Amino acid sequence: MPTPYQQLFDVISRDVQLADDDKNEIAQRFLPKEYKKNVCLLRAGEVAKEVYFVLEGAIHQYYIDEAGNEKSCAFVFENEFTTDLESFSNKSISPSYLTTLKATNCLVITCNELQELIKNVASVHEFFRILVERIAAISFRRTKSLLSLSPEQRFNELMQETPEIFQKLPQRLIAQYIGMAPESLSRMKRRMYEQQKS
Repeated sequence: MPTPYQQLFDVISRDVQLADDDKNEIAQRFLPKEYKKNVCLLRAGEVAKEVYFVLEGAIHQYYIDEAGNEKSCAFVFENEFTTDLESFSNKSISPSYLTTLKATNCLVITCNELQELIKNVASVHEFFRILVERIAAISFRRTKSLLSLSPEQRFNELMQETPEIFQKLPQRLIAQYIGMAPESLSRMKRRMYEQQKS
């Protein structure tokens, strides 16, 4: 199998066992695609019809509020899946956008193909059940963090859980994600740095 598919198999195999027949079925249905930077994969108001597995690059999921402000809800990097889950599952209109942050290579599967794959391959059915539960737990933690923690606490939490994000993303997006202005984030980082020095 081509290396991109092995990358996908390795991720799935962390949770379930894949037989060779399972791998062949998966490879037939996931298609490799390359996207340039700033390509919009999904717009609010559209129905999500594809799931993306990121081989290389980054995808930003965000909303636009009534005032026209961008609100980040997720960043997706190598070896992660993304779509607007509610829209994809219910064939409903997506409230969010998906946009590439840099040149991004993916393996992509359509809604219909994924449904067939889940129906035909028990290990894939189990994997996506686990994946959806994991995404729901992450979404709950994110909501809880926004409601109960201060921006500084959210910053510290992000530093502890995913420190690599600070190398991968511009400060503007990190500030947006933790719910503060970029200038406030700069001041807070400077203050924390000075506290560490003293």
